[in-house]
Amino acid sequence: MLIEKITPNKNEIFILNFLIGELAERIPPLSFNSPMMDAFFRFLKDENLSLIPVIDEQERVIGQLSRRIFLEKTILGRFGYGVYLNARKCVKEVMEKPSLVIDYGITLEEASMLVQSRQIENLYDDIIVIKNDKYFGTIALNILLNALTQKAIILAKEANPLTGLPGNWAIQREIEKRISKKILFDTIYIDINNFKPYNDYYGFSSGDRVIEVLGKIILKASKNYPETFVGHIGGDDFIILSRPEYSINIAEEIVDAFESYLHEFHGKDFIKGYYLTKNRRGDEEVFPLLSLSCAIVSNESLSIESYAQLASIAAEVKAEAKRRAKINKKSEIFKDRRNYE
Repeated sequence: MLIEKITPNKNEIFILNFLIGELAERIPPLSFNSPMMDAFFRFLKDENLSLIPVIDEQERVIGQLSRRIFLEKTILGRFGYGVYLNARKCVKEVMEKPSLVIDYGITLEEASMLVQSRQIENLYDDIIVIKNDKYFGTIALNILLNALTQKAIILAKEANPLTGLPGNWAIQREIEKRISKKILFDTIYIDINNFKPYNDYYGFSSGDRVIEVLGKIILKASKNYPETFVGHIGGDDFIILSRPEYSINIAEEIVDAFESYLHEFHGKDFIKGYYLTKNRRGDEEVFPLLSLSCAIVSNESLSIESYAQLASIAAEVKAEAKRRAKINKKSEIFKDRRNYE
């Protein structure tokens, strides 16, 4: 089973493809040589204004004025003489360093990680966004959190109910993102050999248990390797996206862990090493214990320019992995090393 083409509604596509800059609001900045009192009157006039960016002659962000710190330290001051002492100063003399300046083109998740890395005293500051190195706008923290929540709800709705792993839509988006960013990655397709006869013989609840365990094994293995994505295509089909140097190790760890559960999956048949049930034609057939087929496609040695192209190549590689597993009656890891260019 390969990934099916997904057609989500337009609003959900918009939210899932958000770049952080699309959340930004254009708050007029102040020049670094503006009078300090300009900032004071701006804050006095708009009680909802929480941060003013400070720019230079090239519109580059060089500082910020946050409402709380500006009013407490610059206007009030330690002994209440702040406005008297600072009234003649320009913005450059009283501004703070920007707590976070991010590029228009990063994702919501990347922005969220940067926010969390800020100093605790600046954690709730508005985020300053730049585009082409120039000031673009600001984003209130609650706006970012709301967008992240909406995205999480959409993805949770689409996740596989048995494993909780991302489904086809999220898989497709992740593949397309890596291709568009020209990231080198391996795609590992994993499915269970002879899963249908197992389901027929041992029952659907046992089959669900196998899928649930495999999902947990895959997720656990992937956490040991950075920049690895795990998805559940459906049924007994899973997918992993990883750096090329990780894929074989990940597949081997998954196979080893899966095989450690075979005694649980097969009960008394584990000792025999097989079970007898009807095949797709209705004839009785001897089936080996469950095993995995791991088919790996990489864009390290071939040019993959689209999601559809990857799926097409993967179909052939999956077939070869299944063929080898059938002949050897055991789990197989097959990485396609041909150059298609």
